[in-house]
Amino acid sequence: MKELNYPKVFLMLAGLTLATLAVYGIVSLRTDDFYKFLIWNLFLAWLPFLFSLAAHALYKRNSRSLLQFPLGAAWLVFFPNAPYIMTDLLHLTIRSGIYIVDGVVQSRFWYDLTMLLLFTWTAWLTGFFSLYQFQTVIWRRSGLLVSWLFVLAACALGGYGVLLGRVYRLNSWDVLTDRHRLYQLMLDSVNRQSVFFSLFIALVLLVIYTTLYSLLNARGSRDTLRWRN
Repeated sequence: MKELNYPKVFLMLAGLTLATLAVYGIVSLRTDDFYKFLIWNLFLAWLPFLFSLAAHALYKRNSRSLLQFPLGAAWLVFFPNAPYIMTDLLHLTIRSGIYIVDGVVQSRFWYDLTMLLLFTWTAWLTGFFSLYQFQTVIWRRSGLLVSWLFVLAACALGGYGVLLGRVYRLNSWDVLTDRHRLYQLMLDSVNRQSVFFSLFIALVLLVIYTTLYSLLNARGSRDTLRWRN
């Protein structure tokens, strides 16, 4: 696996986030601030990247700090927030009455659609780069096979987390603050439709992550060989 320059990745994601917020500001001035909740959702999508960044930094220092374990646990809990933001596209359907007037699609639909897609793209990149960081650490410690098993598990968790968040309206922090509700909702979610939905989202995550992984490592064979030697 190719080792990335994560300070540069951080700056790239920060710049993309600022651009996304700027687009939101322009669109909200042109239409309304209905989608202001996207700012909070994007913040939540950033958390797994910050956790993985800290864990990766500790690993690079050859640190055996116990902080790696809570950072990893926090990453697992908050990772689904990155793909979750895609489901906010639902609001385009909910608000269809103001987007289509007398059979004509209004321009604000295209403004809001573009803004939502940009928020989704930014959130997904932060999530996938955080997953790549953890896969890199696991690859170096346990090998390529184990690292990809971790990716499969993370995508499955992401799919299930999106289900709990969108369908059952569960928040990441409910893991700590409302475990009884979490347990009950997990029981309620054991049905064919929920399993299919979770696996479908997991497959989408895996396809997109694999594409990103392939692009990042298209010229990474030398780095891989250098590390193994």
